Amino acid sequence: MVDDTDPLPVYPTAKAILTSFKLKENPWQGIEIKLVAITSNDINDTKYISLEKESKLTGNNIVRRAKVQRFTEQLQSYLTSLDSVRHLPHSIIYRSIAKEAVLLTRSKIKTKLLIVYSDLLENSEISFYNPQTFGLLQKDPALVEKQLEAYQPLPSLDGVQVWFLYAPNSYHQNNVFMPIARFYESVYIAHHATVHIANQFSPQ
Repeated sequence: MVDDTDPLPVYPTAKAILTSFKLKENPWQGIEIKLVAITSNDINDTKYISLEKESKLTGNNIVRRAKVQRFTEQLQSYLTSLDSVRHLPHSIIYRSIAKEAVLLTRSKIKTKLLIVYSDLLENSEISFYNPQTFGLLQKDPALVEKQLEAYQPLPSLDGVQVWFLYAPNSYHQNNVFMPIARFYESVYIAHHATVHIANQFSPQ
């Protein structure tokens, strides 16, 4: 997921996302990636890019390498289209992420990764730009969580890894982002997800 409501310090690349899959060592694995933009709307265009699993015993190495290369290029092409400078009046962050988390729980995919590139600054019916809401987020996060979950409840997210990725480029930006990121971390851990807060995607 890529936040399309404001420019980001860091955008995803195919290389960054695919490094952990070690395609050079194991080009025969299957990978399905769903790309979703976070906008001011609840319904957004999505793009699925897949690399079908094949058998090493019956497959052709040269053909397989070509398929992996084409898959990588398609992924980068779409990611580049999301790397643009936009300023939208609203940001539907929470329920956009929650919706994708819920869909992941229903998937039969073995490794479930939800990778979110965003400053997480909600600006919908509830706005984290509002000083009172931001203060409440730190003093009484359970109340804010209750308000947000009224729009999109979360089930158990056992087996889902969530990555919140952002690279604050100033002290002020860091002090705004981190309380929100910790809030999200608390919410998703409470629903049994594994949570990472980082400036780049680098799973072991």
